[in-house]
Amino acid sequence: MAQVTPDTQRLLRRHGPGHRQAAVCFHHAGGGMSAYRGWAERLSPHMDVVLVQLKGREDRTAEPLTDDLGDLAVRIARGVCEMPYDEIVLVGHSMGATVAWAVADAMWAVYRRRARVVLSAQAPPPYTDSIGRLPPPSLDDRSAEDPAAVQDALTSAADALHSRLLAADLAWMAREFPALVPRALPVDLYCLAADQDPLLAPGDMAGWASLTTRRFSRQLVSGGHMYLLTNPAPVLDLVEELVEHGARDRGIGVVQ
Repeated sequence: MAQVTPDTQRLLRRHGPGHRQAAVCFHHAGGGMSAYRGWAERLSPHMDVVLVQLKGREDRTAEPLTDDLGDLAVRIARGVCEMPYDEIVLVGHSMGATVAWAVADAMWAVYRRRARVVLSAQAPPPYTDSIGRLPPPSLDDRSAEDPAAVQDALTSAADALHSRLLAADLAWMAREFPALVPRALPVDLYCLAADQDPLLAPGDMAGWASLTTRRFSRQLVSGGHMYLLTNPAPVLDLVEELVEHGARDRGIGVVQ
């Protein structure tokens, strides 16, 4: 059996009864594995959940995120491939979508393992260093006539940025994401975009189609860029459907 290192234990957190299938979840910029709070309980009848916890957040605050994206992807891919799963779904939101895609690439290139990939609220590569810059918050027409509304909007936007953590994540994205070389992978790819996302036009997700040689689908959901925190149902339903379909095809269940 492969040795589980302390670094791998901090990076990958397993939850579940020991299914032969798992959803591996990658958090957004400025967030952590708590973004997927409740997922393990919801999905436990069907699959395990593996939460990726990058450095610099929550219980890893003291560890700055300085990892090379390629090295990080290989490390996660190795950890996931060493786990006893026959069916793997990678789920990434925003920044996490790009990290999930890099891991899918490493799983195939290094270990010849395919995963189903669910990507949310992120444009495809190639990227420039502008990936680490956000547009200013938008205000509706009434805000221009109401100073209190302007202040409220600016305060809410500042709160949502999570201050130093988000700034550090965006700097890391600007440094690492442009080096990601886009290439088509033999994986099933499922993309979701929100209809009120100010950071991403729904049509931008269509660009992911050129990065798979297998099945591709797009889904438009209701909400803004962080819809996953308040309305995770569309993603959860999709993940359950994918894993249940894969389990039926392969006749797999819980590890005894």
